[in-house]
Amino acid sequence: MAERRVLNATNDGSRGISPSLARLMLLTNAAVWGSGYTILKFIQTTVPTQWMMTFRLGAAAILMGVIFLPKLRKIDLRRLVIPGLILAVTYWLGFMFQLEGLKTIAPGRNSFLTDTYCVMVPFLIWAITRRRPNWQHMAAAFVCIVGIGFVSLSEGAASGLLSVSFGDAVTIVGAFFFAANLVAVGFMAKKFDPVALMFMEFVFTALLFLGGALLTEPSPEPSWADWRIIAGLAYLVIGSTIIAQIFQTVAIRYVPTSQASIILSTESLFGVLVSVIFYGERLTVAVVIGFALIFCAILLSELHLPKRKRAKNGDADDAAPAVSAPDPDPNRR
Repeated sequence: MAERRVLNATNDGSRGISPSLARLMLLTNAAVWGSGYTILKFIQTTVPTQWMMTFRLGAAAILMGVIFLPKLRKIDLRRLVIPGLILAVTYWLGFMFQLEGLKTIAPGRNSFLTDTYCVMVPFLIWAITRRRPNWQHMAAAFVCIVGIGFVSLSEGAASGLLSVSFGDAVTIVGAFFFAANLVAVGFMAKKFDPVALMFMEFVFTALLFLGGALLTEPSPEPSWADWRIIAGLAYLVIGSTIIAQIFQTVAIRYVPTSQASIILSTESLFGVLVSVIFYGERLTVAVVIGFALIFCAILLSELHLPKRKRAKNGDADDAAPAVSAPDPDPNRR
C-alpha cells in the first residue's frame, strides 16, 4: 500500500530458502499491502488521518528499533538526520495526499492510482541524472495515462465528460511523492545503511504526523480504543510495515527480478479484490479497462525485456538507483 519495497538486499550469508517459498513470501507481501487500503479506509472513519499514521509509524519505529537494536547501536545515527528528514518529508507528503484521496474514493481505485508511482520513477530519475527513460518507460507512461483516463471517465459518465475527481487527483499527487521517495531511497542507500535509513525515516515521519495531528486534528477519544481499530492498526504495523518488508528483503534474493516484479505488482489487484469483497466497491466496465491498462503499464515499466545493444549514452535503466524490484519497492514501493 504504497509501502516502499525498499532496497535490494545483499546476500549476508544467511540460510537460503527455496524459490517456491520465496515466491509465496512475495505473494503474501503483495496481498498484505493490497488489503491494507481497505483497512486504512475503515480506520479513517473513526480515527483522523494524522493520528492514525502517528500510531502506525510510531509503533513501527519502536518495533524496528527493538528488532534491529544491536545493529543500530553500532551506527552513528546522527549522520542520518538529514537523509532521514528528506525521506520522511517525501514519505509524509505521499501518505498525506494518498490518504486524503482515500477519504472520497474506494480503496481499490486508490490502490491502482497510488501504484502509478512505478511509472513515474524513471522520469524523476531522468530529471535528476539527465539519462532518458527507455522505450518501455515511454510506452508505460502512455498506457498509464490512457488507463487513468478510463478510470476518470467513469466519474463523468453521466455528463459524457472526461473528469478527474478530487480524490483521484490528490491520490496521483501522492503517487508522485512516493516516486520521489523511492528515488531518494535508491540514491541514499548507496551511502548509508538501509536499515538505519528506514528507521530514521519512520521516526521522523511519525513525528511529522504527530505535529500535524496536534495542530490540526481533535484530541484522541475513547472511541478510538475499539478492538477493531486496534486490530486494524496492529495489522498495518506488524503486517504491512514490518513483516512485509522483511519478507521482501529476504525473498528478493532467491527470485529473478522479472518474476518478483510481476508478483509484487499484484498488490493493486489484491487491493481491488479485498475492496470489492469487504468494502462493496462497485466496478464499471470503464474502471475495469482502466485498471487493466494501469496494471499493464506497471508491468511494462518494471519488467526488463530483452534489449538491443545500447547506445553509448544509455538510458534510464543504466542510471536507476539501487532500488529493489519491482522495484522494487521499492518500490515500489
